[in-house]
Amino acid sequence: MTKSILVATIGTRDLMFQISSGDWYNIGDDRMKSDILTEQLEVVSDLALDAECSYRNLTQYLWDNIDYFSGKVKPVIIGKLLLAQLHNLETIYLVVTAQQETVREREKDTLYAGNLIKYWLYQLNPDLPVHILYIGEDGTNPSNFEQMFQWWQKVWKIDIQPQANQPILLCIKGGVGQASEAARVSGLSSYGNNIQFFDFSSIPGTNQKGVSADYTGPFLGTNYLWDRTQQQVLKLLERYDYAEVLEILDPYFKQNTKAWSHIPSLVKAGVEWNQGQFKKFFQLAQSAFNEEQKQRSKQYWWMAYEQAYLAMVRLHQKNTTEAMLHSFRAIEGLLFEWVKDEFSPHIEKSQSRYILKTSILNVHPELKNWVDPTRDMKLERWIQVKLLELDILSKNPCPDFEAWSKASEERNRLSHQLGGIDEKDLFKAWGADIKNREQFDKRLVNCINLISGKNLTSLQKASLFACVHEKVKRAIEHYSII
Repeated sequence: MTKSILVATIGTRDLMFQISSGDWYNIGDDRMKSDILTEQLEVVSDLALDAECSYRNLTQYLWDNIDYFSGKVKPVIIGKLLLAQLHNLETIYLVVTAQQETVREREKDTLYAGNLIKYWLYQLNPDLPVHILYIGEDGTNPSNFEQMFQWWQKVWKIDIQPQANQPILLCIKGGVGQASEAARVSGLSSYGNNIQFFDFSSIPGTNQKGVSADYTGPFLGTNYLWDRTQQQVLKLLERYDYAEVLEILDPYFKQNTKAWSHIPSLVKAGVEWNQGQFKKFFQLAQSAFNEEQKQRSKQYWWMAYEQAYLAMVRLHQKNTTEAMLHSFRAIEGLLFEWVKDEFSPHIEKSQSRYILKTSILNVHPELKNWVDPTRDMKLERWIQVKLLELDILSKNPCPDFEAWSKASEERNRLSHQLGGIDEKDLFKAWGADIKNREQFDKRLVNCINLISGKNLTSLQKASLFACVHEKVKRAIEHYSII
């Protein structure tokens, strides 16, 4: 398992110090609480330093005397997280400020705080690499977002250099707001799927007992990009690109399995459906179906509606060549399944071939006009069509199916040419009267209805996948990170 990188911005309130009384105080907390000394002044007083001692000077004093104070200094914000992740980390990067002498804010620089945390970590695990990155040495202003963004871009590429797909734990609670925000934005821009954020919260009174802040997370870095991701995924769903949808949403699925419930299975079902793997599709998508729909899957004809709807999806994707393939396969496959179901006592399978036995003549003696009545025959397509004519079409003529029967020559011509097949060619192959997608849909569904005995009005209403698709879309539209 790849170990993580931890990157933390260090602020003035990231350290606590144990004074002589045994209580722990935040070294950088300079907020007044009524007439009580600030926590920083408690530390300054305990160390007998000048009351005007700056944060930088205070932490430098502790660092200069680390051998004496090593057991009295610890991280107040990221301490608990560091302890929890200590053996899962490859490297730690502490980002501190070290500004030039002309900068007024230099008195609150955190370079020595970084040294103190690094030393604390060394005491816990001497083999763990800890690097300190300094903001401000070159004149970069930690309060200037544009400057910090450029600084972070260089740091990610030159100093940190995460491995491909390596988890990055980003702790940006401390430090200057602009520097932390630039860390987040630049990190997400380059390593969005790998970034994991943590948040921290202190419980009043616990820090004085030497207890570091609680933390929550990890939160996916991609959560901050959800609005953009959501729109991207919805556009992909408009084109039924379930493979790409699964790749993009997989980190979200893994982070919050409860919130997404059965949606990951439905997305995976969409991938299988796009590949024509309808049995696998149904197994993955069962949670989306009512009892009537589940019963439908037990019928020999249900896949024909899916195959035909797949042709409509391919047409929507402007993939007319595959639309042609799936549209004809839907009817041819259904015809074959119908014959096997309707005349099963008269059919046997020999290796990979299906044989129609002469006993079929007891059902349709008219077949004697076309076959040798003394020999079993291979269940070829023309025999399947003849059985349909005798069994159904003779009683219920269907112009739509007649158009399919006449289309084989045009279909073969288009299938064997090197050039592409445009939408008009596809429609023409299904009959001169087909001019648009609605008419094409109607012809397909009528052909299938003829054999299945159903009276469905459109392929969208007939397809089990269509209802799965709508459930996935609604789930993504309504999902919120908050």
